[in-house]
Amino acid sequence: MHDYQVVHVVDTAEKYGEMQDPRSYISLFSKTPGNLKKEVEQINEGFVCGRDKVLDLVTFSVKYGCLTNDDIGGGWSKSDIPVLHVDSDTEGNGRTTQISIDTKVSTRWSLAINTEEIEDFLFKANSDELVPADGKGSNDGWHIIQFSGGKNSPRRFDLTLFWRKNYTNSAHNADGQKTEQRPLLKLRTDVNRLTPKAARVLMKLPSWCSQFGKSTFPHNLAFLTSLPVLF
Repeated sequence: MHDYQVVHVVDTAEKYGEMQDPRSYISLFSKTPGNLKKEVEQINEGFVCGRDKVLDLVTFSVKYGCLTNDDIGGGWSKSDIPVLHVDSDTEGNGRTTQISIDTKVSTRWSLAINTEEIEDFLFKANSDELVPADGKGSNDGWHIIQFSGGKNSPRRFDLTLFWRKNYTNSAHNADGQKTEQRPLLKLRTDVNRLTPKAARVLMKLPSWCSQFGKSTFPHNLAFLTSLPVLF
């Protein structure tokens, strides 16, 4: 028996500073082994499955899944898309970058900070220090902050990044070849909203399937954005 999860994703993760429209699609995946070809045939909503449908959801990655953008419809607006904005970037006694974060309509989100580039950071909301600059642990090169609050929780935050001395300053290696880089920041914001396309997919799945996020309070709409190292 598959443990299905369905989420409508609005993805701007590879479009920082560009005016292009975000990618919008439904992701169907399972936390149990096996393919989902039989299920997507029965659902008949245009899903394409494979291991090339890797999806980075910040707190975990989908290694095998199914995506569809057929008749994707609405249910969200561009004003819902979270913002990572570079306010300042200075070189003094080490490099320091000030980032402002606006999670827009979301009060449940996950932020990953690239600790291969960043030695420490300070995280504030309304001038209140939520995470002090006191040395940070990491897992696989990332430090992840997860936040879940009520409807009156802050949605604007200030992040101060303190870079490592040997930070990346070029997109090319010593041989002049372009290297693939991990982003500096990755942000996923979750929204308690069921879009028309996600509703159709869920209606066709067994009632015991999992919805995305916490089982007691699922959020079916997720926004992905990121900030590149060389912003």
